[in-house]
Amino acid sequence: MNKNNDTKTFRAGDIIYSHNDPAEFIFLIHSGKVRIESKHGLELGILESGEIFGEVGHIIESPRTVTAVAVTNSIIRVIDEKTVKEKMNNADPVLAAIVRGLSLRIGDANALAEKHWLELSLYKSLGK
Repeated sequence: MNKNNDTKTFRAGDIIYSHNDPAEFIFLIHSGKVRIESKHGLELGILESGEIFGEVGHIIESPRTVTAVAVTNSIIRVIDEKTVKEKMNNADPVLAAIVRGLSLRIGDANALAEKHWLELSLYKSLGK
């Protein structure tokens, strides 16, 4: 990306980012749908126009905790690290703490959902 904030087009099925990728950008869906998947492929949600994703790893300063895949042809605004840091630094400290806390909880909830999903898959496989 050569601009601070760029718009990219993704085709249905394109991987926007993968689990463990560096969390360099946050994404805003202009049009289309994006599926968020856990490390092992559990669908955690479908996001649509106007929704932001990719913020968790960025805010908690860790690699991507999920994979994001375009479900439909999508136009997505890519928001760079500098812009995000400026916004967070200019935010009310209480709001910034709330955002960080919610990001940590989302990561924990996603990991727990995947753990239960994997256990359920194991139990189902034993019942065959």
